[in-house]
Amino acid sequence: MRRRFAVLPLFGLTYILAAGSVAAQPLSNPLTSEQVACNEAQLAGLLDRLSVDAIHHQTTEQSQTWAVLSRILLVTYSNRFGFFEGLAVAGWIAPGDDTAEGTVRGESFLAFDLNPSIRTTLANPARQRLAQISLMREETSSTLVGSGSPETLAVFLNPTAVPNATSGRLEINNLQTAAPSGQARSADTKPGRGLAGLTSPCHTELTDFDRFVFEVLERIFRVQAPGNPARGSKVAIFRGEEPLTYRVDVYPVGAKGKVALDLALQVDGEGRLQTGSLRILPGCAAGAQLGCSSAGIPLDFFLFPPVSGGTGQTRVTSDLMTEISFKPGTTPSPVTADFIRLLGKTLWNG
Repeated sequence: MRRRFAVLPLFGLTYILAAGSVAAQPLSNPLTSEQVACNEAQLAGLLDRLSVDAIHHQTTEQSQTWAVLSRILLVTYSNRFGFFEGLAVAGWIAPGDDTAEGTVRGESFLAFDLNPSIRTTLANPARQRLAQISLMREETSSTLVGSGSPETLAVFLNPTAVPNATSGRLEINNLQTAAPSGQARSADTKPGRGLAGLTSPCHTELTDFDRFVFEVLERIFRVQAPGNPARGSKVAIFRGEEPLTYRVDVYPVGAKGKVALDLALQVDGEGRLQTGSLRILPGCAAGAQLGCSSAGIPLDFFLFPPVSGGTGQTRVTSDLMTEISFKPGTTPSPVTADFIRLLGKTLWNG
């Protein structure tokens, strides 16, 4: 799991050891409703500018035909200074599997960082100063494939002032660098007038523990539309107001509105995840857009044990997953997630 550390001069490190060791950083800080609303709106604006292209057809693996489930694009914060990270996921399943004995699942990943730049002056001094942003893939967390693979994933970011523009976009993909020249895209940087609101942090109250939870949720939170398993979704993961409380907003592709979920965690004395209460937030009142659900289609949400990317195949039984379903006009009861079981076969929880 990735961690980011600042490089400090010796006098700065000495000061921190002398003054900062008195009070250890809390696992999770309280946030104001305004701070949470800012995060929710900022990530929604980012998702509007992001898109993913993924598996286009069925693929055969060891005489087994795998059916594509969906494309999911998840974004969150990579640190407390307003930088972003994300994960594009293409999932598939073995059709005709005996659901009584569990489901065989597989996934491909394209992990990435989004780093707003402080620099606004471009190479040409005759050009207007513009905000710019860098999109970079993280190879150690991605499933790299060869040219022509049906498991190709590509992520695009539109920095322009034109909504839904297809030119001038940033692009990365999960093609190996050994692919034919010009096909593999591991990084891209571009300026644009549409980046307003994405280049400054809402606050600086996120902790290392918050970051850990964000990364875990990227890997275990999944969504599916009943009757249309290939429908994609965009997902924002951020903090709630109370410490150890996290929010997930799900925007189904091709449908209006979103579903907002809330996850309240319990941890042990060492900060290890124990259980969590997952609930769907009620419908939006007239004119409201934040902190509520407004989607017009049913959606099923899951917390699955994480699977390895690529050819990794994992059989998941119902006792190892958490499921909650949304239907327009209803608010289901919360469900309890067992993170000890969800993460039991990983090295992530202690």
